[in-house]
Amino acid sequence: MSSVHLIPRVIERDVKILFSDTFLIGIMFANFCIDLFVTAATFGNLIGSSYFLRIAPGSNLITAMVAAFQSGRDIWREKYIKDLASYLLTLPIPRKVFALSRITGGVARSVIATFPGTLVISYLYGILFSPRLVEAFVIVAVFSLGIVGLSIAVSAFASTIEVFATVRSAIQLYLSFLSTIFYDVSLFPVIVQPIVQTNPMTWAMQAFRALQSQGSTLYPISVLVGPSLAFALLGAVCYLWYTRL
Repeated sequence: MSSVHLIPRVIERDVKILFSDTFLIGIMFANFCIDLFVTAATFGNLIGSSYFLRIAPGSNLITAMVAAFQSGRDIWREKYIKDLASYLLTLPIPRKVFALSRITGGVARSVIATFPGTLVISYLYGILFSPRLVEAFVIVAVFSLGIVGLSIAVSAFASTIEVFATVRSAIQLYLSFLSTIFYDVSLFPVIVQPIVQTNPMTWAMQAFRALQSQGSTLYPISVLVGPSLAFALLGAVCYLWYTRL
């Protein structure tokens, strides 16, 4: 059997790990609902009901981040579970293909975890029965690709779970609060605006909001592809590096 045929099996394994904790899946969707319905309703009273639609993509992408970092957490655990990492790397599949399969599996987990939220947003935007629904899932997948890569890179170098959790929190803080989830770029201090404008979350938000306005998502998605692929490559390289130790 060629190594390519083994890729779906690796992805299937990672997806099964996600579904092994159905409570966690429920918590992630509950987190999305809290972010969307509580936060949006509160801020909507301040600046208008349109804020409900404005924050919806951000709530979903935050859920995607949570799911994506589960991949890194699993790989960190494998490093310290006796013989598990060694066993996985003796499977009849090249290491490079295996590393890419783990990243693909992480993306699949994020898309599955955000599936209900993406449908909710598509309904709110009036594209639930439109071909643009596919674009919504593409945005989530491309964004998740980069975050999965980052999470794997962090797990490769984190010596303790506390270090992993701290770096994860710092990344999530940057992606959430130095982006356009809550505010337009113009509302940030001038010195911070370049950071906000180059935030992958900002590009993903622009792509989602283009769906609402019936605009083109090609530019924000194309901009997002670059860093996502770079982070995914970084994750693969770090994974291969630590497994050689």
